[in-house]
Amino acid sequence: MTTQIQPFRQYPRYKVSVLSPSNEKISSNNATATPSDVNLMSSSSKPKKFLWPTLFWIVLGTLIFLALVIAVVVPIAVLANKAVSTICPTTAITTTVTASSLPAQCSNYTSITDDTRSPDYTVLSTCDDTIFSTTPMWVRFTGSSGTLIASCPIDTDRCGAAAPGWYSGVYPSWAGSVTSGFVCYNYNGDLCYWTSWILVTNCNGFYVYYLYAPPTCILRYCTI
Repeated sequence: MTTQIQPFRQYPRYKVSVLSPSNEKISSNNATATPSDVNLMSSSSKPKKFLWPTLFWIVLGTLIFLALVIAVVVPIAVLANKAVSTICPTTAITTTVTASSLPAQCSNYTSITDDTRSPDYTVLSTCDDTIFSTTPMWVRFTGSSGTLIASCPIDTDRCGAAAPGWYSGVYPSWAGSVTSGFVCYNYNGDLCYWTSWILVTNCNGFYVYYLYAPPTCILRYCTI
């Protein structure tokens, strides 16, 4: 029985580089690659497939989310900062008591008649910190510009002020009653950029206000 000896099959030679213990590169032109080496080298050199569909859906979902946020947040922010220029609701004054039963401030107050306090007045006027002080006083507004401090936001640069003041509280419903609240000053996109604490008394036909000087010069109480 004759046994055939297959001739040795030699694969192509490759230049192999290895690192010595001292991290120096040692090259050899005599290394012979085995079939497993060839397969390993060919498989590692294949480019990885990028998942484009996954990236597309991630980007699309992000854009939809941002669009929903903008659609909800922006209108709310605009409405929250939108000021009403001249139209404010008037407040009814209840007349159910006699003058003798009214509090003292209904007969002991300072009258202020100032046409520049109207929302229709758009020229800067005298600052209220020159009229009022840190010591509050009872004031009654009279004249054609109005007898009430505006109870709704007023646009900037009106009432003779860069930041007009409007009353954000509740007016007293019954004659002789007193309520407290804050005057807000509309400025720089904020309807209540500054505030002042006040008192309001229902004097059986008109209101009087317990007012301090506003926080700074460009502020004024606006009347309607």
